[in-house]
Amino acid sequence: MANIKHTMQSKLHEKYRMGKGMKRADDPKNLYIHSTRTLDTYLDAVDHYADWLKEHGIKSRCTEAEAAKHVQAYIDDLVARGLSENTIHTYLAGVCKALNLKIGDFEKPRRVSAAKKGRVDAPSMRNRSDADSNNPKFKRLTDFAACVGIRRSEYADLHGRDFEIIDGNAYVIVRRGKGGKLQRQLIAPENAAFVGSYFDGLAKDERVFSTQEMNNKINLHAYRREYAQNLYQSLVDRMEHDPAYRDYLIRELRKAYERSGENWRRNKDMQRLDHRYHTRGNVRRQLLERGLPTSYDRVALMTVSVNNLAHWRANVTVRNYMM
Repeated sequence: MANIKHTMQSKLHEKYRMGKGMKRADDPKNLYIHSTRTLDTYLDAVDHYADWLKEHGIKSRCTEAEAAKHVQAYIDDLVARGLSENTIHTYLAGVCKALNLKIGDFEKPRRVSAAKKGRVDAPSMRNRSDADSNNPKFKRLTDFAACVGIRRSEYADLHGRDFEIIDGNAYVIVRRGKGGKLQRQLIAPENAAFVGSYFDGLAKDERVFSTQEMNNKINLHAYRREYAQNLYQSLVDRMEHDPAYRDYLIRELRKAYERSGENWRRNKDMQRLDHRYHTRGNVRRQLLERGLPTSYDRVALMTVSVNNLAHWRANVTVRNYMM
């Protein structure tokens, strides 16, 4: 019997082969996949579901019928982890397409139109207590977010085992970060004791944040952005007072690439660490309009991008976190 992950992937590739080049109007029952982008999204969803099945003791060579029995429990777990309604729908759509199931047969949160990141004054968010970062109900989460700066789904997936001290440095462990990779989020020394207190007394499989704490519309990306900006500035300030610190950061960046199995010599940003990162086009225009810097220290920028945001690219970090 084939591995269930490979079986589902094969089904998706077959549906893409049948639907490639076909007009959507010619597929009224939505039986096939018509674009590589949708195929990639569905393949990613299948990867997540296969990993979840494995984590919950379901044999990798289970049948499609057996895999289908656990879909509702999977949805319930995604909800408990605090994933958005749209993300849950996307994950479910890929699994249903691979297993020939109907989305409507499952109970899941209804998708809603949410405010775009940073739009704190969006009409849909006005007068909502669950969007108020000052609401005492969410103080534990927002205080933690200000010191850690990870993604919403990553807060929801933190457990008692996800805090470590390595060589005197404190880390929050994100076990499924960007691209599904394990990420060690370095915590500033002055915040280590505070962040560590959230894990004190927890069983290794006990969640740090409850479902109720994660059930909110707070703009956690804003906390992540502020965290990145503060960290970038602190790195720049320290390098100005301690020139040797720049060499240390460069060595650590190279080690990070080596640990990930990547060759830092092939990365354009890593090749140009001695040169500032200069913005262009629309990004530069927006920065000027807001009275913000238009060029950045590339070593500090890449340190934040690699070690704390898991983006590994200077341009993405500036565009999404420095503005």
